Amino acid sequence: MTAGLSVKNWILFEDESLLVLNKPAGLAMHNDARQSHEQTAISLVHQYLEQTQPELLRQPDFSPAFMHRLDKETSGVLVLAKTHEALKNLNRQLKFKQTKKTYLALVRGELREIGSIRLRLSKQFNRKRWKEMMVVDKQNGMHAQTDYRVLEKFDGCWGKLSLIEVSPITGRMHQIRAHFAAIQHPIVGDVLYGDSELNQQFAHEMQFTRQFLHCAGMTFTHPQTQIPIEFRALLTTELEALLECLRAAAPSTQ
Repeated sequence: MTAGLSVKNWILFEDESLLVLNKPAGLAMHNDARQSHEQTAISLVHQYLEQTQPELLRQPDFSPAFMHRLDKETSGVLVLAKTHEALKNLNRQLKFKQTKKTYLALVRGELREIGSIRLRLSKQFNRKRWKEMMVVDKQNGMHAQTDYRVLEKFDGCWGKLSLIEVSPITGRMHQIRAHFAAIQHPIVGDVLYGDSELNQQFAHEMQFTRQFLHCAGMTFTHPQTQIPIEFRALLTTELEALLECLRAAAPSTQ
């Protein structure tokens, strides 16, 4: 799947401190036991830096690293710190909630126009799927908050759908996916938390086989200049094409 991929095609911004990418769906951040032979975001970045700025890979006790993660099937803004000082600064901003991330997601059902999901989450190993998942755990779970607003609504043979803008206030693993699944509005195409029947319908009728979750924007303070900066990533071709199909099949409402 990832053969022939090139970081050069995804660069949104680059300077001596940062490398900001528009990550495609289907690309894992790092290797694990199930995909040890696949290219990953970090391996492709290292290949790019080896060709363009090899000195960054020779830093003592530090290697360029991502300040946050995106799930394998999530596309969008991904920020890499090139230096230890930049990473420390960005991690501090994350810790004190001085960064803002905005996602676009297509979910099942109709939601109220503005909402906030506040459900504690715990990591649990699902033996059936052989994967770690986040589950609602009101007693022992970690605080998690996801705010959202509805952008468009669709109603057709697939039922009701909502295109939403999502702002995660906390940054738990799979937080957005787990939260919307927990309130019975799973993300379209999500094979782990989603509606398998709906996913099959979209795959069969529209050849849509990824989850509709995209990191559309990220705002933080530049670690070197201390100037607020914002990065935006347009929806990928397959996500925009799906929306156009939905709009054509049944007029949307905003």
